[in-house]
Order: sequence, then C-alpha cells, then structure tokens
Amino acid sequence: MSKIIINENGIQIPSDSIGIDMGQSLSKIAYLESTELTFFSFPTQTSILRIKEFLNSKRGQENILNFTGGKSFNLYKEYSKIFKTKIINEFEANVKGIEFLYNMEKKKELPQALIVTIGTGTSIVLNNDNYEHVGGSALGGGFFMGLIKALFNLNDYEQALHLARNGNRYNVDLKVSDIYSPDDDRVDLLFREFTAATLGKIDDKFNVESLNNGDFINSTICLIGENLGTIAAIMAENNDITDIVFCGGFLKENKILKKILSLICKVNKKKAIFIKNSEFCAAIGALLI
Repeated sequence: MSKIIINENGIQIPSDSIGIDMGQSLSKIAYLESTELTFFSFPTQTSILRIKEFLNSKRGQENILNFTGGKSFNLYKEYSKIFKTKIINEFEANVKGIEFLYNMEKKKELPQALIVTIGTGTSIVLNNDNYEHVGGSALGGGFFMGLIKALFNLNDYEQALHLARNGNRYNVDLKVSDIYSPDDDRVDLLFREFTAATLGKIDDKFNVESLNNGDFINSTICLIGENLGTIAAIMAENNDITDIVFCGGFLKENKILKKILSLICKVNKKKAIFIKNSEFCAAIGALLI
C-alpha cells in the first residue's frame, strides 16, 4: 500500500469516491483516507475475492465506485446494485491520473505529451489539449511474463528482474560493433552501440546448454524497450511532441527498461518522463473524474 499526503496545490479529491482500475494482470484501487491518497494493487485473476472484500467493507458509507480498465465491466454491473457507480474510459482515466501525479511531483502542469502506458500490453495516448488514443503495441508485461514462463517456468516478476539485473544482454544480443571492423569508418561510435539483432549471437556456434537465464531475460526487456521507445519517438515526432511520459505496471522497479527508453528518446531528441506510482494512474484518474 502506498500513500501521498494531500496538503497543498489546491488539488480537490473527492472523499466519497473510490477509483478501481481492473486490468488483465493487476487491479488497482485508489481512495482518499483523511488527508492521504491511498492506493494498492491485487493480481486480477487470483484476487477477485480480496477486491470484493474491500468494496464490501465500504457498504453503507455512501461511496461512489468509479470503475475503469478492460476487466472491470462485470464487477461494475454487480456493484451497481449496491453503490452509485460509473464506468470510465481507461484512456481518459490514464491521462487524468498522469496529470495529477505529474502535478504533485513536479509542482507544475503536465505539458503536451505522448503518454505511453506499458502494462500487460501497451497503449499510446496523445495528450494535446484533449486526449486521443493513437496506437499501441502487443509488447509489454504480458509478453514478457508469458515468454519467461514458457521458456523457464518462471512466473515471479521480481525474481525475473533480479535475474535480469545480473545478466548481460550482449552475451546473446548482436551489436552493430560485432559486425563491423573497428577500422571501418562507415559506422560512427554511437551507431556501433546499437542492437543489430536481438539474440543474434545464438547461432549454430552457440552452446544453448550454457545459456544464462539472466542474459536472456535482460535481452527480452531491452527488446521490448527498444521497440516501444522507437514507436513512441516516431509517434511523438509525427505529432510535433517533445515530451513522452512512460507509465504502467511493467515499469515498476524496472531500471533496465527505463534506461533503454531514456536512451532511445535521447537519440531521437525526445524527453523521457517517468513519474512515481505511475502504475496507479488509471485508478487515481477514475477517482478524480
């Protein structure tokens, strides 16, 4: 459970509402408790009873339940018989929550930006006077967890990040510098550091039995980051946007992903922005709407 103390900036948070964001992987809840904005998360598939237990504890308190997220509709219908409820577009909730968190952290308004939410999959929203869903990708935490489960029977996110932090992607990934001779002046020093082929060193000469799980998992995170960063940078350029906000559950404790996204943005002359507690943005946005 995390909290933000609300005591400045003139921000108004409804005390009678609860924001509930139910995604494919995680469900997040946000509500005001005294002067503290409180939020926490549950795995969606295995913790429906815990979510219901929390909501049932609020019976008789005149709360309004604001639901968002792709998995929220059934619970919205069920609790509409008990509470006042709303169901909210998740892209609108994401933007509202990011605007709030940015304002709390930076003490200023969020500039026009591209908001890239990396959860189970990835959505990209243009926040430019209004919000517009402009695209996305199937790459995200769902792809990552599915792949490492299939290959290594590993389904613990924190353990996977620990292995990745101790791995070296360049034991399995091929860099441009692995292809070109050091004396070949056709390729500059920066371009030499780019990835030529993810897992490109796993060829007929590679001893697969010696494959280090951490190397592979590190490579997978970087693969996701390089692709999402490139997509976001192109979309930002096409919409004359400089700032890209990256948020969502797959960024939690994921320094490897943040580093890759920052690098891709820097190369493309864009500014990568990361905000604390961004995995709760949709729940907070739903609370505020």
